[in-house]
Formats: sequence, structure tokens, C-alpha cells
Amino acid sequence: MNSNRPSILLLLFLLSLLSCESFEEVFPYEVYTIEKGKHHSTRKISSLQTDGIHFIARFDESAIYETKTSENQYDINKLLGFSDVNSHHQDNSARFGWRWAEGSLQIFSYAYLNGERVSEYLGDVPLNQDIEFLLLMTDDSYVFSVNGGEEVSINRKVKRSKGLAYMLYPYFGGDETAPHDINIRIKMLW
Repeated sequence: MNSNRPSILLLLFLLSLLSCESFEEVFPYEVYTIEKGKHHSTRKISSLQTDGIHFIARFDESAIYETKTSENQYDINKLLGFSDVNSHHQDNSARFGWRWAEGSLQIFSYAYLNGERVSEYLGDVPLNQDIEFLLLMTDDSYVFSVNGGEEVSINRKVKRSKGLAYMLYPYFGGDETAPHDINIRIKMLW
């Protein structure tokens, strides 16, 4: 058997990628829609099989909204994350949060630590552009990074265990439901 065969197959695969009209054809986004009057984008259930998530998200103009009650404008919506240590996500979890406030799309770390909610502002991101998100779980913390920028850590209050952890998908609110359909494109990298 020819020892160059794997190299030739890899080369052919790479050339086929170059011949595609776009990167999206090969690695497509999944569109998550939070429908008007709803909180959830999906009721999909999947377990987390790694120590974190790495993904690209793209928000469009549908992320611009105004809440009915002005103080709800500062509620943090949820993007993507996971539960932790065989517990409900409002007991122990980590995910990215977002909101439209003060004329910009603001991104947050967002976690529950033994039932206590903790969040930290990570920065503003533009609409209609790919934004890279990385969320890692270490023995003692959750580590958040946006677009390869500065890492922000939140200390975990539970011991790491091997057990069920499930994915958490886009969610609108707080108190209010989505005022109109909101579309978020997500591409999982790992």
C-alpha cells in the first residue's frame, strides 16, 4: 500500500475546502431563534463531554430590543454554557450572558455558585461579526474569554466531579420574554 495515500487524501480534502463558496458551507452555523413571547430558543438536551466549550457566535440586528419595563433592560440574557456537578443549572453552572443596553451589545460571564448568581461585564461586541467565546472548567474555577482577550475567572464553590453536566442554550430574560424574534448564529468549535 502506498504510504503517501493519507497525505494525498488530506490534500484532496483541503483542496475541496478551498473550492467551496464559503467557510460556512463546510462548517455551518446553527441558528437559534428565541421567538417573540418566549424565553427559550430550544429545548434541546445534550450532555457536556469536555471540560469546556469553544464556539463562535454572531448576533444580528434582532439582538437590539427594548423591554417593557425600563429596569429589565439591564437583565442578562443567556448565550451558551453548561450545568455543573450533577446539579440544576440554577444551583451550579457557567455560561456567557448578553444584553442590549446603552446602545451596544454587552457580554458577561454568568454563573450560579451553590445557588448564588454571579456575573461580570466582559465587554461590548459588534453586531454581524463572528465573536469567539471560550469557557473552561478547571478544578477550582470557570475561565471565560471573548475573542482571545483577557481571561476572567470565577471561583467554583464545589469540588469537581465526573458526572452529568448538560448544555445550556440561548435564553431571553429575566422577567420578560423576547419582544420580537431574536436570531443568534452559533458554530461549535469543540
